[in-house]
Amino acid sequence: METENNNRKRRIYVRLTEKEFTTLESRWKNTTCRSVSEYVRHCLFSKPITTITRDTSTDEAIVQMSYLNRELNAIGSNFNQLVRRVNATSQAAEIKGLLLLFENQRKTLFSKIEEVKEQLQKLAEKWLQ
Repeated sequence: METENNNRKRRIYVRLTEKEFTTLESRWKNTTCRSVSEYVRHCLFSKPITTITRDTSTDEAIVQMSYLNRELNAIGSNFNQLVRRVNATSQAAEIKGLLLLFENQRKTLFSKIEEVKEQLQKLAEKWLQ
């Protein structure tokens, strides 16, 4: 911390209504200031205040990507189980049935991969704007 923080011995008391305090607190939370006191000092002495803004469209894209990631992990797990069963079996009829399951899982996997590509494309387009 700065050395002048240690020399702060004077206090100022300000009374605020609930609405005023809520406004002050919400503005403070959107900055990089560590405390309300620091935020108020920056305001009083016209120091620069760095604010944090969030892009809700990016948040939505991240949530969607997280969902698709979980689905891809589940499909990958099913896919691995099928491959293990095919490798472990020696009967032709059972292999034929497993290959049909394998084909269904492959189609599902590729459709989800296409969804991920589309979401990434949308995210890239938003990023480039």
